[in-house]
Formats: sequence, C-alpha cells, structure tokens
Amino acid sequence: MPEVDKNYHKALNVCIERLATEEGASPIRVALRFYRLGVVLSRLGEMGKAIGCFNTAFTMRDREFELKGIGRQWRAFHDYQMAIYILGKRRKYIASLAEGDMIHDLIKQRWLKLNQEIENSEIPFRGKNLTHWYKTIKIDFPWEQEDLQDLDSSAVGHSEEAELLECVKITQ
Repeated sequence: MPEVDKNYHKALNVCIERLATEEGASPIRVALRFYRLGVVLSRLGEMGKAIGCFNTAFTMRDREFELKGIGRQWRAFHDYQMAIYILGKRRKYIASLAEGDMIHDLIKQRWLKLNQEIENSEIPFRGKNLTHWYKTIKIDFPWEQEDLQDLDSSAVGHSEEAELLECVKITQ
C-alpha cells in the first residue's frame, strides 16, 4: 500500500474513533467530525460515504432548520444537490466549513423558493412525493472554471503531498 493511502487510512481511523466518542457532544462539534471524516473519505475515493458525511455535517450545522420538521423530501433534495455540487468540483470535497455552509444555504434557499412557487401555483401539484421532480432542478453552483472543465472531461488527478498532510492534520 502506498504511503499516501496509509496516511489517509490512519486519518480515517482517527476520525471514526473520535466520532464514536462524541456521545452527548454538541451538534456543532459532531458536525465538525462528520465534515473532517468527509474530507478523508473523499481523499480515499469513497465518494458515496464522503457525500453522506458532508450532508450530515452541514444539515447538523443548521439544526434550527432541520428541527422545523421539513421532512424527507427536503433531505432528499439537499442530499442530491450537495452530491451534484461535490461531484462537479475538481477536488471532489468541500474545502472549508464556510464553503459547505454557503452551499447548504444556497440549496436551502432554492428549496424554500421551490416550495413557495408550488404553493402559489395556479396549476395544482397532485403528487405528494416530488422527489423525482426535485432531481430535475438545476442550481447555478459557484464552481470555478477548472471545476467545470474537469466535470466535462471527467479528469481525476492525484493528490499532492502537501494536500495529504493538510488533510491528515485536520483530523488531529
């Protein structure tokens, strides 16, 4: 196993161990652990698990909105849109809490606007489960030009040593 993979697996074990010992911790602290775990999983190429961690982290950071009982359709919309954003990025992870909060807020604002449009529509929406329709909604995410080029070419680059050390360092 290459040294890079060993370091990421070590970081993954540290993240999981720390998350497991967070019983009774504040949601913000647990969200930080999920965020860090998402970064490490992304760097290991475990994109499904990484996206799940990022979704959990940023919905936990907005507990007030989550506690309003928005429901499953909100989570399905959020999780799908967050995945679209992450998979459209060149580096395939959220680089900071501020970036993740911004994207979460962008998704939330689009969700609220969609629901307002449905409510005010003269044409009634008959379906109760709009999950498939929500997947057709496109959000104009603030991707960098390099991200868009990589999305078009599906290019995946290798990690640089400095990025690896930074990722491992944040788990400590």
